[in-house]
Amino acid sequence: MTTKKLTLTLSVAAAAVAIAAGSAVAFAAIPGTSTTVNVAAGAGDAHATGDALVAKECVQNTQGLPDPASWRPGARYDLSAQLGFLVIRNDKNAAVCVIENGKAGSVMGGDVSTRHTYTNLTAARPFDYLDSWNEQTESVHFGIATGDVAKVSLVGPDGAQTPTVLTDGTFIAKTKVAEDSNQSTSNQVRATLSNGQVVTGPFRG
Repeated sequence: MTTKKLTLTLSVAAAAVAIAAGSAVAFAAIPGTSTTVNVAAGAGDAHATGDALVAKECVQNTQGLPDPASWRPGARYDLSAQLGFLVIRNDKNAAVCVIENGKAGSVMGGDVSTRHTYTNLTAARPFDYLDSWNEQTESVHFGIATGDVAKVSLVGPDGAQTPTVLTDGTFIAKTKVAEDSNQSTSNQVRATLSNGQVVTGPFRG
């Protein structure tokens, strides 16, 4: 899967996508988030509110998503008041929804990965890369994990760890280290399972 760089028009119109480029050399700390996620209300819930409503509207704004009623919200990261991201998922797939000025846009890139799916996760690799939003000075990375993963950090080339926002088998981290399909893997994942076991491996496996 080619990493995509998102260029936003700050409207609810579909965003343009280009190939991400470049990388930096240091990590930035990820701010905390106070977002409350109702994971019980899926995209098919007519009474959805909060992130469940964002997920529902994102599915409606994206053509061709499989089984539209099955999607529910996962991890959310607000980069600014104008731009945020919500990972949405069902039992098989995950995708990244763009939030513009507090409103749901569409799925980043307009499609769902058939390579990075929950059915491909294993005990040896209980996490996987999903997508990245790369700019010149910062990147936001999105991933998936099995239900027994309790904590995830990205580890940069210098060994510095960046904690992620982890919700319902989806995670998000903001770093200064880009993920680019035209370069070798630069980030590692450190996943701590609910039983305390630690599993590490390359982010782009």
